[in-house]
Amino acid sequence: MRPSDRGLVRRRSLIGFRTACENMWGNEGVRRIVEALPSEVRERTASFLPLPEWLPVDDLIAWHVAVKDGPGQDDTIFKQHVHVTVDQGFGKVKRLLLSIATPHTLAPRAAALWRDEYSSGRLEARPVDKRCVTLTLSDHPFVHHPLMRSVIAEAYRYIVSLTSAKIVTAELLSKPDELTVRMRWT
Repeated sequence: MRPSDRGLVRRRSLIGFRTACENMWGNEGVRRIVEALPSEVRERTASFLPLPEWLPVDDLIAWHVAVKDGPGQDDTIFKQHVHVTVDQGFGKVKRLLLSIATPHTLAPRAAALWRDEYSSGRLEARPVDKRCVTLTLSDHPFVHHPLMRSVIAEAYRYIVSLTSAKIVTAELLSKPDELTVRMRWT
């Protein structure tokens, strides 16, 4: 199966990811991460050629694996990298809007944000109660990749923590063909 058959991601996601790597580990750290990439991913995503608008989602997964196997081996540092990557995706205006949003007003917008960033996958948000929502991702390679399951759970949790919610926790629910994250807050 060709990588593009598994879905595509907008280049801005990879650019934000690489910028987060530069912010955390500098040029030397990025060089080591790039060296750890599979050669075809390195050629597509780390050369001097401009990135196309859409890239195989497997390229983004490969970058995550290279970070986790390299400078992000420590879970705390890896989570920090997830946060810095998310921050790259939100400008100052979006961060301000997030700070006054609630998880319940943000959750319904998650599906539209997902569709804008990825060519595959279906993201659904469901309120559970006053202080709980679930986000469920299906039909996407992240669902079946253990590292990406944890990345998505932490990214969701962190984004909700940027809203007016306090003390946000995330729980991955075990479902074989879905990635469901239940988030609670105070």
